[in-house]
Amino acid sequence: MACERPRELGPEFDVTVFDPSPWFEWLPNIHEPVSRAKRPADLRLPRKRLVAAAGHRFVREAVTVIDARRGTLATAGGTVHAFDFCIVAAGGVNATSGVRGVERHAMPFRSAEQCDAIGRRLAVLMKGASRDRSSSRVAALPASRRSGEILRRYRRRANLTLHIVEAGPALMPAASPKIEAAVRRHVRACDVRIHTGSAVAAISPTGVSLRGGGRLRSDLTIWTGGGVAPPLLHASRLAPKPLQWAPVDATLRSRRYHNVFVIGDAAALPVAVPKQAFHALEMGECAAANVRRAAAGRALRRYRPSRTPLLLAFGDLDTFLVAGRSVVASPALAAGKEAVFQVTMAQIDPPANVQALGQLASRVIGVTRRLASSR
Repeated sequence: MACERPRELGPEFDVTVFDPSPWFEWLPNIHEPVSRAKRPADLRLPRKRLVAAAGHRFVREAVTVIDARRGTLATAGGTVHAFDFCIVAAGGVNATSGVRGVERHAMPFRSAEQCDAIGRRLAVLMKGASRDRSSSRVAALPASRRSGEILRRYRRRANLTLHIVEAGPALMPAASPKIEAAVRRHVRACDVRIHTGSAVAAISPTGVSLRGGGRLRSDLTIWTGGGVAPPLLHASRLAPKPLQWAPVDATLRSRRYHNVFVIGDAAALPVAVPKQAFHALEMGECAAANVRRAAAGRALRRYRPSRTPLLLAFGDLDTFLVAGRSVVASPALAAGKEAVFQVTMAQIDPPANVQALGQLASRVIGVTRRLASSR
């Protein structure tokens, strides 16, 4: 497996990137297909083109186990590949938190395709509700600022009831209280019902049961429960227990194997950093640099996360600029968030050929039109 930045390893390295998906997806914006502000194609780049541009090889297969002692990995297709160094960027898998019915009756929220499916399901529900003059009920579990994408498209509709459920006392536990207060203000004018301190016991085709004994009717239940470590980490002895992230030292090297580096969500650093895309990109650069250093017998460098300000959007209702403990809120900041998205995608896939240039133009023009039409 290889890092998000294969260009960081030059032609002196024989690099193979393994992934079962043909697409690189920019996850910070995957919620936007829910409102149709973006299409899945806007968030995807062809992995084969990215890897080929770096002069490396792409294999579209899932890695099932890594044997670091032998320096080999095996794929789901049954092939075995040798390596001198391995960079693991395995991400996470959907966390069900032991809630019954999550996998059968809730729609997950971890990929562009899944968010697009939610958007299409919402459109069908709202069309049916308008035709029958009925009401559609949607439950978002746990609570998430991504509920703003539902409100972007449907908050002016009288036939939508949105339940936002969070087990803890705060609506958005990881966010600043200022952001939570602003979100609560924004939803007052909508039929949004907030349930904090309400752990979910089970999900059925028609609703959500709460541990306190209550029940919410729901025509569509969206599960945004975050991620846990994929089975690969424990199967490869990179993590001590199932569902745990792989411990690494300050250089991103595995605590157990000196020929393995772990980056992104999969890495459990000595001092934890938020699981955010820009940190994963930085880790990819650091890990690639440390592979070069290790190959040359040089000392490895520590990963030092930058303090990049965050731009968080709640649909088109508000956008928040977070810098440390400071928070600035304004819908006008949405233009800055969109600019960050477009620039980052262009940096990952520079418009150096006809295909990349065409996708860049399609992405910019298409997204601009859809955002303008949604106002």
